[in-house]
Amino acid sequence: MKRLIAATVLFILVITAYFTAYISIKNACEQANILLEDCVSAYDKNGNGKQEAEKLEKLWSEKENLLSFFANHQSIDDIELAIYTLLDYSDTNENEIFYEYSGTVKTLLHQLMEDTRPGIHSIF
Repeated sequence: MKRLIAATVLFILVITAYFTAYISIKNACEQANILLEDCVSAYDKNGNGKQEAEKLEKLWSEKENLLSFFANHQSIDDIELAIYTLLDYSDTNENEIFYEYSGTVKTLLHQLMEDTRPGIHSIF
């Protein structure tokens, strides 16, 4: 009976930790996507999305430590690198490169959310 109680408690802890991680990652990615869309919109309007790109970089810097606890470090680093590159091109006339990296950031954020989607395989 003691083993069953211990196993149940551990199971509940694992499930709780997993869903906490999922909610944290989902919220961070949704906020980043909103700021990314604002950056692209500002770039479309006046060719300068630097202010919004700086907001995106600041958000990601704040969330990075928490996300690194829950997600693969390589994924977090890839997103960070793409955001920094997007920031570099957010006030230039290099339209193709800016849009390429905005798409890269969006894809990497989507991939991070998909990788943490609840499922039997990802929980256990």
